[in-house]
Amino acid sequence: MSVITLTTDMGNSGYYVASLKAALIKGLTGASIVDITHTIRPFHVSSAAFVLKNVYNQFPNGTIHIVAVDALNSPNTKVLLIKTENQFFIGPDNGLFSLVFSAPPTESYEITIAPDPSSLAFTAKDIMAKTAMHIAKGGNISEIGSPYKNYVLLTAWQPIYNDATIRTSVVYVDEYGNCIFNLERNLFEQVRRGRTFSIDVKRNAIEQITNTYNDVGGGELVAIFTGSGLLEVAINRGNISELLGLKEGDSVLISFE
Repeated sequence: MSVITLTTDMGNSGYYVASLKAALIKGLTGASIVDITHTIRPFHVSSAAFVLKNVYNQFPNGTIHIVAVDALNSPNTKVLLIKTENQFFIGPDNGLFSLVFSAPPTESYEITIAPDPSSLAFTAKDIMAKTAMHIAKGGNISEIGSPYKNYVLLTAWQPIYNDATIRTSVVYVDEYGNCIFNLERNLFEQVRRGRTFSIDVKRNAIEQITNTYNDVGGGELVAIFTGSGLLEVAINRGNISELLGLKEGDSVLISFE
C-alpha cells in the first residue's frame, strides 16, 4: 500500500484539498493519504520546509511527499521530483527543497507531464498528483521527467555569528505562537564556550536555556532547544508572537560575555 503525504498552503476550507485527494483516491485505490498540514501561510516556502524537514524521516521507505506550497496558481513553475533517503518528494522549484535537505538529494528530475488544458492553474492536482500515482504504481521516472540539477537555492536558515555574538532569525511560528530560530544547539555551544549570554528578544532578555516551558513561571519568557536541535523562544502559557510582535523573518541578537 502506497503512503502519500500532503503539505499545502491551501487551508482547510474550500475545495482544493478535497479535489487533490479525490484525484489520488480515484487513481490509487487503497492508498494511505496522510495530511501533514494544509495551514502553511500562503506562499511561505520556509515554513513548509521547516515542517517537512522535521517529519519526513519518520515515514516508511517509499513514502511519496506532495508539497504544494506556492504552487496552486503557478502553472509556469517547474515541478520537481526528488528521490533521496529512500523517499520521494514532489513540489515546485521555488527553493523549498534546498531548505529541507542537509545534503544534496540523490536524484532530482523536472516533471514533463503535460497539464490538463482545462485546469492549468491547479498544478497540485494536474501534475503533482499524476506524478505521485505514476511512482506509486512502479512507473519509470524517465517516462515522466528528465534529470534536473540546478533547482532554486535559498539560504534563509543561516545565522550570522562571530566570537561575541550570534544573530539568528525566526524560521517558523507554531500554533501556540512559539518562535523557532535557525540556530542549532552545536553552533550555539561552539560560540558560547561555557560563557554566560543574553538573548535580546524585542528588548527583553533571556539569560538561560531550560529543558521545558514549565521551568519558568506562567507568563515568563523561556528559551529551549527543540527535539530537532533548534532554538525556540516562547512565553510559558502565552503567545510570544502576538504579545511581542515576533514573526517569521525577525531576528534576535545573542551576546556572550
